[in-house]
Amino acid sequence: MTPDSRPSSPPRGTSRRTFLARAGASGAALAAAPAVLSGCGEDAGGGADAPADYVQGSADLQVELGPEIEGVLYPEGYEGPRARELEPFGDGTTEFTVLGRTIPDLDYATNAYAALVEERTGVTVSYLEVPLGEDGQTKVNAILSAGDLPDAMMTGMDLFSVSQVSVYGQQGLFQPVDRLIDEHAPHIRDMFETFPDMRRLFTSPDGRMYAVPSMNDCYHCKTGGIRTWYNSDWLAAVGAEVPQSLEDFDALLDSWGPLASRPADSVLGVTTSGTVLNLFTFFLGSFLEVSGDHRLLRDGTVTWLPTLEEYREGVIWIQQQFAKGHLDPVMFSTTDEQLQRMGDGPDGPRFGVVYGNSQGAFSAAADPSDPRNVASIMKPLPPMAGPSGVRTCDWEWFRIGSPNFVITSACQDPVTMIRWADHQFELSMTTSMGRGVQGTGWDWAGSGTSGLDGAQAVYEVIPGSTDLKNQGWWEWGPYYKSMGQRHGEAQQEGSTSIEPSLYAAGAAYEPYRLPKELKIPQLAFDLDQSAQIGEIETNMVQHLTQGLAAFATGTADATKDADWSTFTETFSSMGLETYLEITQQAYDAQA
Repeated sequence: MTPDSRPSSPPRGTSRRTFLARAGASGAALAAAPAVLSGCGEDAGGGADAPADYVQGSADLQVELGPEIEGVLYPEGYEGPRARELEPFGDGTTEFTVLGRTIPDLDYATNAYAALVEERTGVTVSYLEVPLGEDGQTKVNAILSAGDLPDAMMTGMDLFSVSQVSVYGQQGLFQPVDRLIDEHAPHIRDMFETFPDMRRLFTSPDGRMYAVPSMNDCYHCKTGGIRTWYNSDWLAAVGAEVPQSLEDFDALLDSWGPLASRPADSVLGVTTSGTVLNLFTFFLGSFLEVSGDHRLLRDGTVTWLPTLEEYREGVIWIQQQFAKGHLDPVMFSTTDEQLQRMGDGPDGPRFGVVYGNSQGAFSAAADPSDPRNVASIMKPLPPMAGPSGVRTCDWEWFRIGSPNFVITSACQDPVTMIRWADHQFELSMTTSMGRGVQGTGWDWAGSGTSGLDGAQAVYEVIPGSTDLKNQGWWEWGPYYKSMGQRHGEAQQEGSTSIEPSLYAAGAAYEPYRLPKELKIPQLAFDLDQSAQIGEIETNMVQHLTQGLAAFATGTADATKDADWSTFTETFSSMGLETYLEITQQAYDAQA
């Protein structure tokens, strides 16, 4: 497909700015950008002028993987990046411009990992820095609107959604990378062959791939959206066991109410205002199979869960917990900082049950090496059986990566850029990105050293190397963190790392996880679909949040048919049927 043959405008009746803002409800809304820009010629090897009917995986590799480095130990059954020799390929003189995220204390000009990438690739890069968060989004909007594009962009950490990458790719802003990968990126292609979902999930509706997906198959993240914790000090104080059912939970919190040893101003159950739905979704798993995006497949049909009768039963139970004082309405106004102060109280955490992706959600000083620290006192609360015996939890089967690297249509040498990204998929490079340079922040593990999952460790953090200021990058660029790579980090006695405890938390939830066939993967919507679905989904989630708050605080009553009908019928008036139809079409096209 040539640049001139791609769609150059949004659907009729939709302004370009509105269209781009809706191009993927879960991603950032971006400003207008040029639809057609000059691309590379046919010598690019699969760039902007690559044929539209290219079959992914059909081209032959023109670059071979380097020999494996001897002496590196891998556990049995290890899947993921391997330590290999890397040969520089750049000419060292041509300078490429790459957009990168930045954080305080990171200076690309002196950053250790940036220097390592240049040494290993031979490619000279000038980094165009944009901060994380809204300020960075504003800067990217301005860059896209002006059309003064860098050669490539590191787009991880939610800069672009899968749908936005697809939209921009089909408009000619980003070059296809699929054939480039197949011919010139042996490490990335090896990842695709080992984990086929990494290719399938990031392919656009037109059959092309417009971003290099980085893999981050985080085991404990599978339940991070619902992970809930209980206060083990309070549990011991009343001589109780960890609750296995909602009936047990109810009795436990009844016993905590009059507990004399509770710190002053403590509450029984709490979270932050921004994570109320996360906590509720945890409890709803005792009534029906439920997910954090409020939808599942039932017999292959996309289903919006909040309209189901089982969901109503769960809401009624949650409503009752608020009425009993087991869940505190202060959660609807609690900020992140306030919850951390509650967790770091001098007399111990000032809550009995709390939601938190990690202990850092409710503590600014989490240290599991200290038995009296909140990170040690709070333990993962497993899913509990509901009145009908349902005991399940969300499990993010498809949270395995993100679209982290795009080559723009301004790039005249996409082969060099794809190889630059590919080198960072090698094991030592991926590890150095997060842990600092080998020999300074980490090194290969010795025989008999246990990784996070108890198997042979692959690498270990060097003691005393916790200060990694300006040593690495966060997860916004090219990397290959398979579950094997992540679990390959050695466990160390006395470590302040929360990773081992998060692994244990994931293991506590795994027996109750949803079947994979019920989950809907992240979907890439086409131009027409993107223009419709974003606003509908945003409005429905907002209504869900407000409606559940009304039930919890008593301004509405889920036991009353009239109140429940008003709640569910509002979804329909917001466009639920259109939302389900579009989502079904996108899922069927991707399945």
